[in-house]
Amino acid sequence: MKFTLRLFCIMAIVLIPVLSEGRIFARWHTSLGSFSAELYDELVPITALNFRDLANDGFYNNLIFHRVIEGFMIQDGCPNGTGTGGPGYNIQDEFHPDLLHDSAGVLAMARTSAPNSAGSQYYITLAPQPHLDGGYAVFGRIIEGLENVMAIGSVPTNAQDRPITPVNIFQLRMLDLHLLEFYPSLEETLQIEANTMQMFVTQAYTSEATLNYTWYLNDELLPDDMFMIERTFSSGNHTLRCNIASSDSIAFDAIWNIQVSSANADLQIASAPQINLKAGPNPFGDKIAIQCASTKEQVVAVAVFNLRGQKVRELQKGAQKQGSWELEWDGCDNRGHELSPGIYLLKMKAESGSLFRKITKLR
Repeated sequence: MKFTLRLFCIMAIVLIPVLSEGRIFARWHTSLGSFSAELYDELVPITALNFRDLANDGFYNNLIFHRVIEGFMIQDGCPNGTGTGGPGYNIQDEFHPDLLHDSAGVLAMARTSAPNSAGSQYYITLAPQPHLDGGYAVFGRIIEGLENVMAIGSVPTNAQDRPITPVNIFQLRMLDLHLLEFYPSLEETLQIEANTMQMFVTQAYTSEATLNYTWYLNDELLPDDMFMIERTFSSGNHTLRCNIASSDSIAFDAIWNIQVSSANADLQIASAPQINLKAGPNPFGDKIAIQCASTKEQVVAVAVFNLRGQKVRELQKGAQKQGSWELEWDGCDNRGHELSPGIYLLKMKAESGSLFRKITKLR
């Protein structure tokens, strides 16, 4: 997934977490400037969520980078400021084949020579360090302010690699933005036929911050301001971008590259997920019938979201056998309260993919 981070400068604008799945973000405020990182909690949840929990507890505030080796890495996370301390427990080593020490700005856990000995200490690379792959758990990457990380990596140090002038971490906090899922996937070029209606959905949330959505087609501003959009496209290549801005001072660009053929062109459209979702009558009054199908046994979740991206009703979650089945929504939320008339989004998520349908409640 490729993304572009944009900071709105009042003082500095940044991102934060929200669910137990998706992408979460952290920001360091240090005596040599600020920087932000994305944490890969969907790939290495033990490692990333341990770091998140320590940050939320204020564990890293007012510590120092106790070890700095120019061209190699900077290290923090020792409450003693010496490299000898930790949180009082250890976590399991956790590795993912897609997470490598392949550049400057890689965030990984420090440990002793013993396996499964990491706790709170981490390091940030100043250059590629492939010899560390498979030995130390990578769990994030710097996405903004790498120049400040590099500046920390260049400070004068003593014979023990300790900065002569301490580099203080005034605050390390999680940011208020969680990115969950993008539909269709951002990772591959979307191939569709001309004049075919296509839905695009961004799923993000915050704890307290406000989210704003701004959509652009080929860099031209669109009037849409919700977390989802439906459009048709003319033949050719297009770029659709949704800027998701959190009032906690960070913004994220979700970008779809779209290849549109004429209606009769021979297009290699990606295979659909092994699930199906229909609903009717639509629009509906008192209730709507939802027909689901799966070509294999898998875990399936079906839920209703409002146009602010909030889940208002969970209809199903759990293992589902192969075949078809029917659900029903009575227009109420999870507490049984009647929801207002308007447009809602029906989502079916399975191990093999996700589907969305727009539904309209009349009363």
